[in-house]
Amino acid sequence: MHQRLHDSTPNGLTSFLIRIRWLSLLVVAIVTAVAANQLPNLQIDNSNEAFFRSGDDTKKRLDKFKETFGNDDFVFVLIDLEDVFSAPTLKRVGELADRLEFETPHLLEMTWIGNVESIEGVPGGIVIDDLIPNLDLPQVELNQIADKAVSDPLYRDRLVSADRRTAGILLEFENYPELGIDPRKDVPPVVWEIIGDFSDLETHVVGGPIMDYETDMRTALEAPRWMSFALLGMTVMLFLTTRSFTGVLVPALTVVLSVIWTMGIVAYIGFTLNLFVILVPTLLLCVGIGDAMHVVAEFRQGLNEGLSRRAALSHTLSLVTGPILLTTITTAAGFLAFLATDLVPLRELGIQAAIGVWVALLLTFIFAVPLLSFGKSGVATEKPAEPKRDVFDGLLSLLTAFTLRVPVLIAFVFALAIGAAFYGFSIVKIETNTIQDLPEDYPMRVAFEYVDQQMGGSMSLELVAETGKEGGIKDIAVMRDLEALQAFLETHAYVTQTSSVVDQIKQMHRAVYENNPDYYRLPEKSSQIAEYLLLYESGGGSQLEKYVSFAYDSARIQARTKSITLAEVQQLEADVEAFVAANISSADIKTTGTLSLMSGLGELIKVGQGQSFALAFIAIALIMVITLRSISLGLIAMVPNVLPVLFALGAMGLLGFQLNMVGLVLAPMILGVAVDDTVHFFVRYRRYFDQFGSYETAYRETMRTVGRPLLFTTMVLILGFMGFTFTIYDGPRNFAISSSIAFTSALLAEFLLAPVLLRWLKPLGRERTSIAQPALAAT
Repeated sequence: MHQRLHDSTPNGLTSFLIRIRWLSLLVVAIVTAVAANQLPNLQIDNSNEAFFRSGDDTKKRLDKFKETFGNDDFVFVLIDLEDVFSAPTLKRVGELADRLEFETPHLLEMTWIGNVESIEGVPGGIVIDDLIPNLDLPQVELNQIADKAVSDPLYRDRLVSADRRTAGILLEFENYPELGIDPRKDVPPVVWEIIGDFSDLETHVVGGPIMDYETDMRTALEAPRWMSFALLGMTVMLFLTTRSFTGVLVPALTVVLSVIWTMGIVAYIGFTLNLFVILVPTLLLCVGIGDAMHVVAEFRQGLNEGLSRRAALSHTLSLVTGPILLTTITTAAGFLAFLATDLVPLRELGIQAAIGVWVALLLTFIFAVPLLSFGKSGVATEKPAEPKRDVFDGLLSLLTAFTLRVPVLIAFVFALAIGAAFYGFSIVKIETNTIQDLPEDYPMRVAFEYVDQQMGGSMSLELVAETGKEGGIKDIAVMRDLEALQAFLETHAYVTQTSSVVDQIKQMHRAVYENNPDYYRLPEKSSQIAEYLLLYESGGGSQLEKYVSFAYDSARIQARTKSITLAEVQQLEADVEAFVAANISSADIKTTGTLSLMSGLGELIKVGQGQSFALAFIAIALIMVITLRSISLGLIAMVPNVLPVLFALGAMGLLGFQLNMVGLVLAPMILGVAVDDTVHFFVRYRRYFDQFGSYETAYRETMRTVGRPLLFTTMVLILGFMGFTFTIYDGPRNFAISSSIAFTSALLAEFLLAPVLLRWLKPLGRERTSIAQPALAAT
């Protein structure tokens, strides 16, 4: 049995916290009520634009595009029918189109086969009118229009399928007002309500607003599930590991209050929630519980060793105050490393999570410690009962003996694992397409893929041609370059269709020559371009402003695509860039729009992952070196922090997981969380080496005293993070699995590899065998 030499008299901090415990609990109750009152003000914003800083080049290109050509957002409603051009069917679809046109908020234009623009040459001039000017036309005339529509590439597979069995309604939007958060949220509920009144029609709805709204709704639905499961799992694990009511209640209540306080602060500051920040409550449950668990574990150990309640609290605070303060600093530093990335929501996540870990520390002292002070005071005993050993003690003893017996084998196994992890990391793929993150049978993914198959694709890449001079678009050389680029795009594997001002010019040229299809081409002279544009506008044409700027110095090409992956988007952009460099000289071509945002996000993820991890590593390494008062010991202490990151990313590659926006938080988060256990392990190890002068004894004593709480906190972390598996999205599920692998490997690296490295490298100097051994020393 280990002799107790520690002082049983409460220290100043303990006495102070006990003296003001009722006041502390009152303050906690008041602040909790105020914070809870702020929670209804939280709002979710998962729009793509919300991820970029105002000065980002990708966002600047999109903002300029919107100023010139308007909003690139669209909603596409696809309707399955027996025959689109059957008179009764056409009228029914027309009713739906009218409702959507007059009731959808922020709508700029609604287009369907009934009102799509038609340019026809007639004796004495040109007529620009709706393709179907009157839905009451006889069926014979409707069939004639149908033949024209399905034979014209401007209509076929854009608004009507070649087999006449599918119709499309395209909703395009004005630039959203700057007031409010993500005004596109106003669109989907209205669209769904209208479609609900047409239950006799089989519809499929896609588009950016639909996808963002669905993501917001699923996020709001799943986040409470993640938190509830995490809390339930931690409660069960706390009971299994502590076997006491106090051991469950105090840490659980402390961490729940820290979540309420943090989210209340977030709401008060005005931060919005997104797919990153919605992780914060569950992250705080898992990360914040460590402080309270260490306090409870040391407190109960003091009671088991015969100390009175106040003396046990005093002894506990003397042991853990320094380490949990240090773990708070290092964990906050890990999260604040997200400030190194340019992704706005990730920067906000770093700030909010850092606030959360400090709140958890504060509540540990002003809530957990006062709670533990209540109860029978007890009297210190000279011969406390020997604590009962359980399965956890047996496991720790086996791990200790195994590590001391086969250090070479441990090093060899870790070396193999590191090699496998490097290979896995090399094959990790980045993905930012939310559709690819959904199960194949999920309704929204089914709708997007159905539209991809039936009607021209569900996404678009925008290209802007800038001539740099007023009227430059009217130059025939520019038009021919645009035509060449458009032709290239239409032959590309990822592009389903294109549209630009070239289409209007070709239609005008054909109409001038009595609708002769042979004249569906560009004219020969620049003067004809100018004449056609003037004739088009004076004749009532309404589509020009969507494709050319007011000064005719720039033009837009829209390339519709299927729901393609990030790698395919980047390949498409690279192919366009190569084609432009080799063939286009009359204008400067830039890509923008939704797919370009996806590409930009992918680049920010790739760069941000490395930057945030590097910053977190440097900050935490400096803190460890200063705290442990040894450069070599501080660097060895980083091994159990760095390896889990490598193992998690390597596992992602080996398991076929994709690194998406949620996965971006993985590396710095693991580093920030794993360092918690590392601090407790190495601080205690240093203390025992200074006391006993033996690496083996220091290891044994460290495992005996802090091994159990480290094992418990890791088990709680893993079970808590597994709450993220209750989702339809691959991203959070893969995040949970990868994090669990990281936390497990972090614990094994601390328990197995770190002691081997410490014994081999001897960063604390030579052993001093004359110092008293633990059988006669303090615990």
